[in-house]
Amino acid sequence: MPVLLDVEPFPGDGLLFCDPGFHDLNGIPAGRRWRYEHRREDRLVGVLEGVVTDGVLLSGHSAPFGGPDLVAPDPSVEDVVALVTGALAALREDGVRTARIRARPLVYSAAEPLVEFALLDRGFAVEHCDLNMHVDLSRFTPDDDVLDLLKPRKRRYVRASLRGSVELTPVDGGEDLATLHAIIAGNRRAKGRPEPLALDYLRRAQEAFPDRIRMRLLRVEGRAVAAAVVYRVLDGIDQVVHWADAPGEERSPMDLLAYLVYADCLRHGARLIDLGPASDDQGRLNPGLAEFKRAVGAVPGTRKVFTVDLG
Repeated sequence: MPVLLDVEPFPGDGLLFCDPGFHDLNGIPAGRRWRYEHRREDRLVGVLEGVVTDGVLLSGHSAPFGGPDLVAPDPSVEDVVALVTGALAALREDGVRTARIRARPLVYSAAEPLVEFALLDRGFAVEHCDLNMHVDLSRFTPDDDVLDLLKPRKRRYVRASLRGSVELTPVDGGEDLATLHAIIAGNRRAKGRPEPLALDYLRRAQEAFPDRIRMRLLRVEGRAVAAAVVYRVLDGIDQVVHWADAPGEERSPMDLLAYLVYADCLRHGARLIDLGPASDDQGRLNPGLAEFKRAVGAVPGTRKVFTVDLG
């Protein structure tokens, strides 16, 4: 059976999806949680954690990704390889048969290419690869205008929209949260996609992580026309978990929403915004979605799932 070690507080803002509170939010029993902490000379180097089900560890359970979480933003190759090697030995000792790791995108930090190397070097194979889209904010200061991230035709629409009454308002529960959820759910139903995160889940998530989960409503002329849910997944990195416009709008406000969400993320200290994969719900490439995200300033990368048989 997996062993849950005493959890040492992670310096700074570790990966949100590795936080014990995130597993609490998803109702994961303690007996299924597994965590390995790698130390060097009594110094915490990093952790690998996940959830074990029927002998299979999934790192990134109930989340877009997990994977090795390094303390140093630019760790040594030796430390990364040692973390992966030690985690695999601990998994085998605990009788885990298979490890599956949903790795974060390579652009997140200098550690990610080293993690990918270490996983491949230790016998992992790529099970799946998504085209993942992200927006680089590193060249901007909090007072800069991010409009030039968008393609020229998108900029013209945004400038025209900003001449009217436009607000991106915080959502802290109550009727606004219900409105936000209704917009996202209605959009997904209209496109034949599965339901979004449940309303009660969003409420509990915001209560559990008030400093790391932001929800926003876009109001045009006082009417709520679009919504966004943004997670601070790592220090300086935001992920847009949901964004959508209300079905039936004469002109989609998504370009305007993208611009305002980017500006909001920048004001909150983000250096990178992860817009997620350009895929359908079966993991297949959606070229139209990829082109929309490129048109609103995103650039492509990859997000991979790695597996290894530990038998």
